[in-house]
Amino acid sequence: MMNWEELHKKSTVVDLHSHPSLKSSVFHRDIGSTKTKLLQKFFREKFWPFSGRVTFPKLEKGGMDVLLSTAYVLEQGWIDDMSLVRKLFWLFPKVKKRIVDPSYFDVTINMLDDMEQQVELYNNKKPEHAREVVIAKDANDIKRAIRAGDMCVVHSVEGAHSLQGELGGKIIERARIELGVSDSVIEPDAVKKEILNNLQAFHDRGVAYLGLAHFYPNRCVYPVFPYPEYGASHLDWREVTGRWDETKGLTPLGEEVVEKMLDLGMLIDISHCTIKARKRIYEIVESNRKSQCLLTSHTGAFEINPLSYNLQDWELKWFADHGCVAGIIFMNYWISPTDTGLGLKYIERTLNHIINVCGTDVAAIGTDFDGFTDPPDELVDMSELPRITAYLKGLDIDDKIIEKFLGQNALRLLTKGWRK
Repeated sequence: MMNWEELHKKSTVVDLHSHPSLKSSVFHRDIGSTKTKLLQKFFREKFWPFSGRVTFPKLEKGGMDVLLSTAYVLEQGWIDDMSLVRKLFWLFPKVKKRIVDPSYFDVTINMLDDMEQQVELYNNKKPEHAREVVIAKDANDIKRAIRAGDMCVVHSVEGAHSLQGELGGKIIERARIELGVSDSVIEPDAVKKEILNNLQAFHDRGVAYLGLAHFYPNRCVYPVFPYPEYGASHLDWREVTGRWDETKGLTPLGEEVVEKMLDLGMLIDISHCTIKARKRIYEIVESNRKSQCLLTSHTGAFEINPLSYNLQDWELKWFADHGCVAGIIFMNYWISPTDTGLGLKYIERTLNHIINVCGTDVAAIGTDFDGFTDPPDELVDMSELPRITAYLKGLDIDDKIIEKFLGQNALRLLTKGWRK
């Protein structure tokens, strides 16, 4: 019988959702560096927007094999609703010029470029014992990287607002909240064409999945409110919580985007979508007789923490029936009813709930590290990933179940569901 160290080393470890490109693009940070700044050390177990939880040395130490590097572009609503964000951009005008002034689509492409440059820089200076890092542009690239013993980075994108170029604009998400714009609105043909062309560009660039929703409504879909009550109590957003209408779902353009993603072979990420939107996406998938085409990259279980963000049991069963995967988020206030700081037991509790509801083929890892998040105190960055293996092994969970959770389920979806 293997000990936990042997099991972790043997397993293929996959994270379906993290944000190294966000921090590197916003702050011009070298994610190949081994240096840790003083404030990062001080805020190691606390929320800190400048944290560097996902770096190549930490990924190497944590035994990561396949990392979904998720590009996320700050929505205009953040700037409009949060005075702190506006002050930061006033203090750092170069950052604003780089990530706010261009179109959402252009900033997203710049983030993909930056991640590829970071990989190249790291490979040129990495320690001799460290693995090569490769960018995988399709499922075959992932297979080759694993066979070669390389670490693999795969592009993904969060939020369909990232499809909006110069024509799409940035005001739409706030207008939809404040004016109560219907989810049945018909977009101008020129805007629709731009968005569908930009989706094609993501596919051609090697983006494995697009998350349709994030914090604010976009031209494709409506999201759940971004934070539970615990999170909202710490933000300026307390006064705007009433603006989010979770009775709305996919727009007509959103349905076209989903259909095109199915045709292209891109994976569809339903994280942050309203329940109404998720139901419609399931219907579209079934009408197209597709399987292994959908994921929620970072989520919790509704029965454990009853927030509309989290998947309900009937959804977990639907996932199992259609070969889909749910990444468990490593963030306390989504997976536990109360924020305790200690989260490994809630990760394990969520994993066991999913297994009890729908079997062992659905649960995966979706840390959301470096996404302006607050991780469990016992596992604060990628270098500490072996701790989840040790924790699960210590509870006498079967090795095969642990291996599926660590990466086999996610790898199955990536290699069989993602097509180019």
